[in-house]
Amino acid sequence: MKVAVTKLKEKDKGTVRLFAEYGHTAYLTPTIRSKKPDDPSSLRRLLGEIKKAQVDYLIFTSSLGVTYFFNECDHLDTSITIISIGPETASSVRENGFSTEMLPAYSSEHFSQYLHCRAWGKTIGVARAGVPNTELIRSLEDLGARVIEGICYELVAAGSDLKDLVANSKVDAVVFTSSKSFSSSRLTENDLRNIITVAIGPKTADTMTKNGTEPDITGTGTLESCARELNAYKKI
Repeated sequence: MKVAVTKLKEKDKGTVRLFAEYGHTAYLTPTIRSKKPDDPSSLRRLLGEIKKAQVDYLIFTSSLGVTYFFNECDHLDTSITIISIGPETASSVRENGFSTEMLPAYSSEHFSQYLHCRAWGKTIGVARAGVPNTELIRSLEDLGARVIEGICYELVAAGSDLKDLVANSKVDAVVFTSSKSFSSSRLTENDLRNIITVAIGPKTADTMTKNGTEPDITGTGTLESCARELNAYKKI
């Protein structure tokens, strides 16, 4: 199966190889790109709190966030507990010389279950993209934590050949790797009517559904789950 994957080029580590292992030909068609935030004040505040040893936990939601964070951070005490979302993010943290706990899936419910009573009275830093996640912040605050967000990078629309691939039936499926990548594609339900649509996880699926495109497949938050589910979908 020919599959377009909207993953950011900066975050790509073996996407083509991964899909090939499941018998698919993948094409990277990012609809967004990353850049430094226009307003760096939130990241500076987080870095300042870290320097003052006021942060107990530091959460990284993506490998790209790790890269941008360490480009700006000149001191990170090893006493801080780092929590990474997914193996790719965890690998990026370790490449920077730090150990990390890893949460395999990303949702506010997973954080609540994972941290539970450890969060009470603690300060948690969240190094993230400039895409608000009020559910995550609220779930951490509900656990009794003080949360400091640091916007490490922003995502903006990028030129992409995805529309051409879809319009000319050059791919059988499209994997949307984030809500932002879907909205930036500007593809409608009608555009995608003959294409198998895949949301990398529930949050992206929710965005797609709200905008009129019900995904045929919803993964568990990883590209591997999407590749695996595409094989199962073919057999239906």
